[in-house]
Amino acid sequence: MRFHISSHHTPNNCAVHRGDGTPPISDWRAWCKEVGVEFVAGGGCQPMHNSFMLVEVDDIEKLQTLMKPVIGYWDVVITPVRAM
Repeated sequence: MRFHISSHHTPNNCAVHRGDGTPPISDWRAWCKEVGVEFVAGGGCQPMHNSFMLVEVDDIEKLQTLMKPVIGYWDVVITPVRAM
């Protein structure tokens, strides 16, 4: 099943500046592979702190694992999508 994930965070909640010891995820494609999620496409606008990904998963729980490092810091919207 495919999902569109959009996310936004403030400059203060940016992992680069948080200072809580949580390392930022600098390579989402590699992180997807590590947690068993297929990265289809993605991008973002760094000055606005917005990003998106299109991913494919065989288990919805993998989405929670994928986004766990940013839950509570970022506003994340996950929407199921189908091919058109």
